[in-house]
Amino acid sequence: MKRKMKLEHPGIIIKELIFDEKGLSITDAAGLLGVTRTALSNVANGKADLSVDMSLRMEYVFGGTAEFWQRMQAAYNVEQARPHIAKLKLKRYKPKLKKSLPVKETTSRDRKTKKVA
Repeated sequence: MKRKMKLEHPGIIIKELIFDEKGLSITDAAGLLGVTRTALSNVANGKADLSVDMSLRMEYVFGGTAEFWQRMQAAYNVEQARPHIAKLKLKRYKPKLKKSLPVKETTSRDRKTKKVA
């Protein structure tokens, strides 16, 4: 099933939901998170991936979970990589059997089965 809506970079969502909603500038938010303004600006503008470290800082300072932001980053990265992989025309691996597998007989006429209590 093909996705109809394009995924947003998580940094852009962070900028809208957290910084803009709370009235924080990138500089103020960077100070709260203990990162440089440049580092946070690159994430917030979709120029850099949201690192695990930054996700944990977001969790601690603003709440939510680092796992949520990392899943969002992973989904965004996968969507960005799909067109490149599609151009490679890769084919699924199908193993070839060299000979048929042996079938072992599972019942024997001479053996009696014992019931275990």
